[in-house]
Amino acid sequence: MLTNATFVSLLLFWLASRVRGATVTWGQVNKYASTLHAQDVYLARDNSTDADADADAEVVADVVYGLQNVDGYTITAVHAYDMTPLEEHDGNGGTAQLLSGGVGQKHVTVRFKRHSTIDQWPTVHFQLVIYGLAL
Repeated sequence: MLTNATFVSLLLFWLASRVRGATVTWGQVNKYASTLHAQDVYLARDNSTDADADADAEVVADVVYGLQNVDGYTITAVHAYDMTPLEEHDGNGGTAQLLSGGVGQKHVTVRFKRHSTIDQWPTVHFQLVIYGLAL
């Protein structure tokens, strides 16, 4: 007999195997969590014509939340969704990396990086959502 926990595990495994891209989740959202911050991050390719510009330079954006977290919410989850259509980058448009803070903290810094191998596409689109609880 299939238990609920086994079914959920199989479902999550199946969903993870179907998703391609750089969608990353740190932590867990429960029914009491509130959305603390939501932001779209667009990484456009560097169209610089400067002769001294590095051809392999990566496009990077850092998003910082919580420097002025006056409400005192504690972060329970950080989701970085890769919203770029798969046909544009075949699941390899960029990465999201947690630099500081995060789950259990009151601040977080997430770095979004565009891969230099997808120069043919003008923009990589991520959506960052941060959830938390007032503890």
